[in-house]
Amino acid sequence: MYFRFTAGLILAVCVSMAGIWLEKQTLKLRREVSSQHYQTDVLIEWIVRKRLETQQLSAPLARRIAQAEPELPGRRAAQAAEQRHRRVERQSSITPSDTARLPDPAPQLRFQRPWIPEGIAE
Repeated sequence: MYFRFTAGLILAVCVSMAGIWLEKQTLKLRREVSSQHYQTDVLIEWIVRKRLETQQLSAPLARRIAQAEPELPGRRAAQAAEQRHRRVERQSSITPSDTARLPDPAPQLRFQRPWIPEGIAE
């Protein structure tokens, strides 16, 4: 009789210890996910600040280029149309044998791809 009682008591203690261990693991994983969310937010803010800084630093150069070539009204539209025409000519002049010689397109950088947070759901 005592054997059954102690066996049941040991089984109940083992089950409760397993439950406690599982809860600890769950909390540990939740902390890691929370930390990763925070790090992701910090990195996104850092990227935004760096992009802004890059734009601010390159703005004087763009202004100097624009001031060096004063634009006439309608000139921008004419340039855009001319560039489209050149692109169409280049694309129509490429034959299938030429495509084998074309270099592979450069892979997109991380900030050029859309940011899709996989696994983040709440």
